[in-house]
Amino acid sequence: MTTAATHDETAEAEREPLDALVDVLCQVETSLDRGVVRAVTADVVRQRARQRRLATELAEAPDVLRTGKSPAAIMVGKLLLALKRAGAEQLAAPVCGGCGREPRTLTFARRTWGCSRCVSSPSLAACTECEQERDVHARDRDGRPFCRACFVDDDVTTLLAEVVIGIAPEVTAEAVHGALERAHQRPVGRRQIAAHVLERPELLTGEGASAPIPGILRFIKELRAAGATSVIVPLCPSCGRANPLGPPLGAVRVCGNCAAKVRASICSRCGKQKPINHRDENGDPFCQPCWASDPRNLEVCAGCGNRRRVYGRTAAGPVCLQCRPRPERVCAICGRTGRGTISRATGRPLCDLCKGHWIVCSACGDGGLVRGGTLKEPLCARCVNPDPDFWKRCRICNTTWQLMTAPCTRCSLDARLRKVFAADDGTIAPELHRLRERLVQVDRPIYAITWLQKKNVQSTITALVHEHFQISHAALDAMPPSKTLDHFRSMLVSVGALEFRDEGLVRLEREVKETLDGYAPGEHPRALRGFIPWHLMRRLRGRLKDKPASAQQILNVRTHLVGADGLLRWLEGRGKSLSGCTQADIESYLSTKPAHPKKCSAFVRWAVRRKYAPAGIKAPAIRWTGPAGPHDQDERWAVARRLLNDESVATADRVAGLLVLLYAQTASSIHRLTTDRVTPADDHVLLHLGDQPIQLPAPLDRFMLDLVASRGTDTLIRHEGDWLFPGRSVGRPIHESQLLRRLRRAGVKSRQGRSTALFALAQELPAGQLAKMLGVHVGVAVTWQRASGGDWMTYAAAVAARSATRARPEVDNTTET
Repeated sequence: MTTAATHDETAEAEREPLDALVDVLCQVETSLDRGVVRAVTADVVRQRARQRRLATELAEAPDVLRTGKSPAAIMVGKLLLALKRAGAEQLAAPVCGGCGREPRTLTFARRTWGCSRCVSSPSLAACTECEQERDVHARDRDGRPFCRACFVDDDVTTLLAEVVIGIAPEVTAEAVHGALERAHQRPVGRRQIAAHVLERPELLTGEGASAPIPGILRFIKELRAAGATSVIVPLCPSCGRANPLGPPLGAVRVCGNCAAKVRASICSRCGKQKPINHRDENGDPFCQPCWASDPRNLEVCAGCGNRRRVYGRTAAGPVCLQCRPRPERVCAICGRTGRGTISRATGRPLCDLCKGHWIVCSACGDGGLVRGGTLKEPLCARCVNPDPDFWKRCRICNTTWQLMTAPCTRCSLDARLRKVFAADDGTIAPELHRLRERLVQVDRPIYAITWLQKKNVQSTITALVHEHFQISHAALDAMPPSKTLDHFRSMLVSVGALEFRDEGLVRLEREVKETLDGYAPGEHPRALRGFIPWHLMRRLRGRLKDKPASAQQILNVRTHLVGADGLLRWLEGRGKSLSGCTQADIESYLSTKPAHPKKCSAFVRWAVRRKYAPAGIKAPAIRWTGPAGPHDQDERWAVARRLLNDESVATADRVAGLLVLLYAQTASSIHRLTTDRVTPADDHVLLHLGDQPIQLPAPLDRFMLDLVASRGTDTLIRHEGDWLFPGRSVGRPIHESQLLRRLRRAGVKSRQGRSTALFALAQELPAGQLAKMLGVHVGVAVTWQRASGGDWMTYAAAVAARSATRARPEVDNTTET
C-alpha cells in the first residue's frame, strides 16, 4: 500500500460519515437546526458503514428527499419519516408508490416503501376457476392461483400421511400431521410441503438436498424427532457432512460452510480467499474481519475514549470489546469478581482471566487450559468431564479436547510460526524450522503466541527472513542491534540452530573496532590497538579458557577503553601526540577529573613500558586501601533471620541473600554458580565456593536443594542448563544487575552485607582457610583479617609448637630398684 493511499484512508477515517450525511440533508432542509437534524439522523442511522452508504447514495440521487418516492434504500424512508415528525418542512414525506398517499407507518419490500395494502397485499392474478382478476388467496398443488371464493381445499395432508407411513411404518398419521404443523405455521405452506413430497417421495429417503422449498427440510427434521427412523436426513452434497443445509446453490442445497467457500472471493484488504460480506462505495469486496476493523468503521468508544472497533451500543454511545457491558460474576476458579461467562463444561461462572489461563492439571499432570477446579488444584478438560462425546476436537490435530472445533492453541501457534518464518517463496530456513519445532512443544503455547504478536518481534523476524536466505550469526550481526534480536539469537543457540559464542566479548570487540575506526591512521590507534586487543583482551581470553566472560570482566575492559580513548582524544584536541606528551600534560588531564582516571593511569604506565610514551612519565596508581565500613552485625543477622523464616520471599532470593550475608559472596560470583557446586550427601549439603567445600546449615541446605530441583525461568523454551540462577535469556545465567535488584527488593544491601560478613568471618578463621572456603584471593583475606583485628599471624607457629609437644616422648621418672 502506497503512502498516498495510506494518507487518503486516514483522512477518510477521520471524517465522520454522519457529518457527510447531515450535509446532504441540510442542503435540502433549511428550516430545521443542524443539531436537530444530526441528532435525529444519529438515532435512526447508527452504523458508520450505513451512514456512509446513505450519504453517497443521496449525494448522487437527492431527488428522493424532495419527492419522497421510492425506489431508494429503506433507511431513507425511515429517515424522512423521522425528520418530518421532528418538524422538517423542505424534506418530502415518504409516499406510497402504489396509491401515492402518505402513510403513517411504512411497509417495506426490497427498495420499495408504501402502505401495507399496496406493499404486502397478495399479488393480483386471474383465478383459475372464475377467471377474474382478483387477489390470489391460495394455490393448489400444481401452483394454480385461486381467489377466496373459488378455492376448495383438497386436503393433501391425508395423502401425505399415507406416503410417509409407507416409507416409515413406525410412525402414525397423527405424528405426521403434527410434524407438518411444526414445519410450517401457515396452511398454504403446509400444502406446498405436502404437494412436493407427494410429487417426489424420494425427498424423504436421502434426496432432501434437492428440496425446492426449505419447509421440506424442517418437515424431515420433525419426522426424525417423532421417531421416523427410516426417514433420512440429507447430507451436504459438497462436503458429505450432516450439517444444516441452506439456500440452494444451483440445483442442490449445500451447508453454510460450503456455500461460503463457493461464494468466496479475494478480499481487497487482506488478499485472502474469504466469504465477502461487504463492499465499499467503489465496489471493492471486504471480508467480515477486514470490514469491521477498517479504519473508516472505527468509532470513539464511549467507555475508554479510544477509536476502536464497535462491539455494542449503549445509551452513552458505541463501546469496544473491553468496555462492552457484561454482568460481573464471582469466578468459580479464582474467586475474583469480574466480567466473564458461564462455562459450558461446568455451568459455573468463568472470568476472562481464567478463560485463557494455562495450567498443569492437578489430577493428570498434563498441561492445558484450565476448565475447572481452583487455582491451587486446577483441572483440565479431560479431568472435568471424562466423557469423550461431550468434547469436540481440534480440527487440525484431532487431539485437543475443547468446546469447539477451531484450531487449538498449539496448532494456532504452529500456523503463526509457519507464516512468520516463511520467506518470500514460502520456504522456511532449516534453522528456523528447528526453532519452530521446539516452540510448538513449549509448555505454555499461549505465551509463545503473545510473544509472537509483539510488533518488534514480528518486524525483526520478518526483516531477517526476507533479507537473509541463510540464518547465521553473520546475518544477525548485519541487522540493527536490539534486545529482541539478542533474545531471538539466544533462542536459536539454545535449540542448536546456531553455535554458541560469547556475546559479551563480541559486543566488546565491536565497540573496540568502532572506537579504532574513529581515529585517523597514526600512532594513537596503534597504541590503543596494542593496549586493548593485544594486551587486555588477550590476557582475558587466556584466563577464560573458552568460558564466557562475566559482566565485571567485560566492564573492566570497557572502562579501560573509555579511559585510554579519553586521554588520546584530549591530546589530539591540543595538537599533541602520545609520544610527545609530557608529565605536565598527564597531570593537566588528570586534573580535569576524567571518566575512569584509574584506567587512564594504567594505560599511561603501559604506554611508557611499551615506549609509546616518553620514559619518565608517571601516572598515579589508585590501589585498594582495604576494607571500609560501616559493619552493622545486628542488621546483618536481622535480615538473615527474616530470609530464613519469611515464606513470602522467593527461594532463589532467599538463597542469594543468605550467601551474601553468611558467606560474603558478591553478586558477580553468585549469578555464575552452577548446580555442580551443590553436592547433596546423606544428612547434609556441601557447597563449593572455593577449593574447600562448605557444609550448609539448616534450613539453608533445604533451600538450596529446593532451588536446584525447582529453578525455573521465564523463557519460552525450556533449556536444561546447569546455572543455579538461570536468567531470562535462554541458556544464560541471571544478569548481575538483575540479581542486585532482586536482592534490594528482598532487603539485602549487597556491598554492606558482604563487607560485614567478611569482617566477621575474618575474625574467626585464618586467612588461608578463609580464602579456600569463600573463593577469595589470599591477599584479600589477609587484608580483611588485619582490618578485623583477628590475631592469626602466629597461628602456624602455635600449631607447630602444639604438634611438637604432642610428639615428644614421655620421660620415665621412676627410679630403678
